[in-house]
Amino acid sequence: MNSFYEKPGVVNTSLDLITKSMHVKWTSLSDDKAIEECCLAQVEQVKNGIQKMYLDVSDAVGVPSQARQKWFETELFPTFSKYGMKVVINILPKSAITKLASKKWVSVAAPFDFDMFDAADLKSAKELASKY
Repeated sequence: MNSFYEKPGVVNTSLDLITKSMHVKWTSLSDDKAIEECCLAQVEQVKNGIQKMYLDVSDAVGVPSQARQKWFETELFPTFSKYGMKVVINILPKSAITKLASKKWVSVAAPFDFDMFDAADLKSAKELASKY
C-alpha cells in the first residue's frame, strides 16, 4: 500500500488500488491546515478512481473547527460525490468529544451520492465496504 499524505503525529494514509480504497488514520483533528491538505489529497485519490475510504479516527483526539466542518459539508462532500466516491466508513473514536464530531459528519453527508457509515474497527469497516 502506498501513502499519499502524511503529517507525523497528525495523520497517515495508505491506498489499496486493488480494492479502490484509502485508509486515513488520524491521531489529531486539531491541525486545521493538515486536515485541509489531507482532504484535498483525498479528493485527488477519488479523481483517480478510489471509491472507498476508511476514515479511522479510533485513536484521534480533538475536533475539526466549526469552519472546517462546514467546509466538509459545502465543499468536500459535494466534491467526493462529483468524482465517484461510493462509501466512507468512520472507524469510531474512543474520545467522546471526537465521537460527537464524527456523528455530525455522518449526518451532513446524507444528501450526497455516497454512503457514510460507522464501524467499530477496521475489520468491520472492510466488511461493510465489501458490498461496494
